[in-house]
Amino acid sequence: MTVFYILLAILGLIVLVTIIEVIYYVSMKPAQELPDDKDFDYYSVTVSGKTFEDVYLFMSGDKYAPEFSEEEIYSMLLKQSEYMARRFDCSDFRAQLLFKIYKDCYDKLSDRCRELIKKTFLDFKYFMDEPGDDSMCYWSENHQILFATSEYLAGQEWQEEIFTNNGMTGKEHMNKAKERIEAWMTQRFNYGFSEYLSNNYLAEDISPMANLIAYCQDEKIVSQMKIIMDILWLDVALNSVNNRLVATSSRMYGNNKAGNYYGNSICTAMNVLWGFDGAEKILGNPYLSEKEKIQIRDTLAKKPNYIVICFTDIVKKGVYKLPEVIKDIALSDEIFDVKMGCGLSPKDMKNENLIGQKPHQIMAQWGAETFTNPEVICNTLAYLKSNRMYRSSFLGYFRFLNLTLFKLIKWEKFAAKHNIMPHGIATGRGNIYTYRTAHYSMSTSVAKDVDMCGAQDHEWTANIGEALTLFTTHPAGNGNGRYGSSPGYWIGNGRRPMSVQNESVNITIYKLPTKKRLGEAHIANMTHAYMPKCFYDEFEMCDNIVFARKNGVFVALICDGKPGFKPFNEDSVNAIYKNRKLTDDYKIKGEFDLCRQGGEYHVYVTELSDADRETFSEFKERIKNNKIVFGNGNVSYNTYFGSVSAAYDGEFKVNGEDIKTEFDRYDCRFCKAQRKPETIVVDSGKHTLLLDLNNNKRIST
Repeated sequence: MTVFYILLAILGLIVLVTIIEVIYYVSMKPAQELPDDKDFDYYSVTVSGKTFEDVYLFMSGDKYAPEFSEEEIYSMLLKQSEYMARRFDCSDFRAQLLFKIYKDCYDKLSDRCRELIKKTFLDFKYFMDEPGDDSMCYWSENHQILFATSEYLAGQEWQEEIFTNNGMTGKEHMNKAKERIEAWMTQRFNYGFSEYLSNNYLAEDISPMANLIAYCQDEKIVSQMKIIMDILWLDVALNSVNNRLVATSSRMYGNNKAGNYYGNSICTAMNVLWGFDGAEKILGNPYLSEKEKIQIRDTLAKKPNYIVICFTDIVKKGVYKLPEVIKDIALSDEIFDVKMGCGLSPKDMKNENLIGQKPHQIMAQWGAETFTNPEVICNTLAYLKSNRMYRSSFLGYFRFLNLTLFKLIKWEKFAAKHNIMPHGIATGRGNIYTYRTAHYSMSTSVAKDVDMCGAQDHEWTANIGEALTLFTTHPAGNGNGRYGSSPGYWIGNGRRPMSVQNESVNITIYKLPTKKRLGEAHIANMTHAYMPKCFYDEFEMCDNIVFARKNGVFVALICDGKPGFKPFNEDSVNAIYKNRKLTDDYKIKGEFDLCRQGGEYHVYVTELSDADRETFSEFKERIKNNKIVFGNGNVSYNTYFGSVSAAYDGEFKVNGEDIKTEFDRYDCRFCKAQRKPETIVVDSGKHTLLLDLNNNKRIST
């Protein structure tokens, strides 16, 4: 009986401690992530209708820049300084141009502006292991290089000064940041970008990379960063068409998916690299409508924002020169396909010894947004606890897993047993297949994490026109709302599909969920395709087949059931625009959201063609005569290259042969390289490029 009372007392004590811990954790309010609505205008990147980048252009002598008074310059810099001082999320974005202004415009800055910028960088927090509670995101791939670059360059600039947040000298900060910069470059060279082909987040990579190239005094770091910059633009050149980048990606939002004009954040960088040079050829396409030509010119006329201008400036000054072979690929009219392996799965991290507490390990893990997966969850909990990150608005909820009551739970086993929603935040490993002609591109992350939840993944896309794409998703949520959420109606997936591609044919198969997973409030009993009828030149529905034409590009979307359009929804459209103000030519009008409801599986077969191959009438007739057999979660389709079949359970065959769904680093006619390559060699037939990070070789001919 005594033993029973002792056990009861122990249990009571555990419960009491847990209650106290819960009360404590609940009372632990998250650190403020962004300015309050009432303060948002104050912290903006505009003043008197002029922008942050305008300040730089004016002070650096651009004759087209608007003029600023001394007070307006100080006011703009003060906004950015106070935003960083409050440690709002994305402070590291603003730090790039703020430092560039200090370096390039030093002689034109007033003493108070110089001191303001200096104090901002001396007082800033640069990594998760430094003191202070905040909700800045340090860990995703783009933020890693943003923070590390700012820390390195600030340390280099003020080497003997004491940085107030952690008491380190500038030189100590330089050494600390250098370790992360080198790890970031090594991981990009070996495994590619985790945020692969993200026309949103690549903009946040090229800015700090450009600043390192421009201002770093370590010649090795500069030349190695140029190698990684070349790789970034090689990826873009291989997977874009006619100066348009909208491809499959691990992280994209609704506007990024909808078209080059709406959401390609690096379009102004592409313009200076090859867009302006190729404009005449692109605009000379005989199949383009006048409206399409206007839209292309609109994209070419866009000005770089305060992030991208850090990159476009070093291109214009000749500090970074794009290798000619990459421009050859970007401007090529030939038909080709590309296979690429990008990023790291949790299994890859475990095999490569990239799970642990060291900076390069946590960078690999969290750079791929991998937090709860069984291979990493214990490491996540340990790192959060050791660095006191419980007030982060992004990750603070993990504190509840450290309750005394939960100490007996083996979280690794729990995460392996339960396929919970947060597992889908991980960007994973993308095995990318892209097919490109002179008129369009189609790309797919082949058989990626089928049936997992998906936070911001974009499984496949057809890049059709300047403001037009085609893609499908299974919405996260109940299918009636969450239009701009991540994941939500347009962003990510409730459940990832089995999606495969061969040449101009994509097959995507969804299995509709019947049970909610841990972390899900709702599940959708539908899938849908983004097909704004108003943007096509011709559009017709023939039972379960949709035919459409845009300029010289032809589309056939074949379903295993009859689809139908939802009524126009303003909230849904605004999520695609990201609430931007647009002219009528870019506004969606009428039916655009093609839906399927109910059932166990939804199968979509998409084939593209163009006017160089056949007429639209011939295309439609050919598609109607192609043999297609739908099964329960599988399909077989015969077309111009033979047969292709796929099944939700993983089968993928072309002409009866099993197709490999895990790719090397690069596999295309321009470049072949393994994962963790010693060298990457690119050859267009006219020019070549050799990249060797370890031996610091970058040879362009």
